[in-house]
Amino acid sequence: MENRERIVRETEAFVKCNVPKTRRPEETYIRHVFGARNYARHLAEIYQADIFAVVMAALLHDIGADAGNAKHAKESVKISKEFLEEFKLDAKTRNKIFGAIKAHTLGTSVEGMEQRIMQDADGIIFVEDTYKSHFDEMKKTLPLTEAKTQITEKLQKVMGKIKTDEGIKIANKFLENAMKELENMN
Repeated sequence: MENRERIVRETEAFVKCNVPKTRRPEETYIRHVFGARNYARHLAEIYQADIFAVVMAALLHDIGADAGNAKHAKESVKISKEFLEEFKLDAKTRNKIFGAIKAHTLGTSVEGMEQRIMQDADGIIFVEDTYKSHFDEMKKTLPLTEAKTQITEKLQKVMGKIKTDEGIKIANKFLENAMKELENMN
């Protein structure tokens, strides 16, 4: 049996050293990935899913972001397979990790609790924090009112992908705060 704690630590280090160029500033990406990891672990404990698989998927879910939004999940799986090869994980665990990475994007159907949790964790951290960097990028090219409209629509779409009761409960708290912050921006 592989030492899963060591694998997680090495994966955390790998993620910190391999921030995709399209996911800058680095701190925002790290907050997103590690936030998704924390929510994935929390949800896995509640829903009795494979904690190791969802933690690993959360850490690696955006590692292929430089491939672009439409292809990044597939590229993240490819990079993750290469990285995880040395650890000789069993096929069932690998499949859970790769399936959860592949299914994390908006509009992707899920099979199994690990995939559901990965979608939820990615959505929760977006609603809590990541939306802010997306909004900042939008404001660079759009009038403020249009940027607010677009980020509000994106927040609603992301909320739609969160399906577990616990995930919805957590995300709703953050959504309320996000909407208040957006309202108060000039």
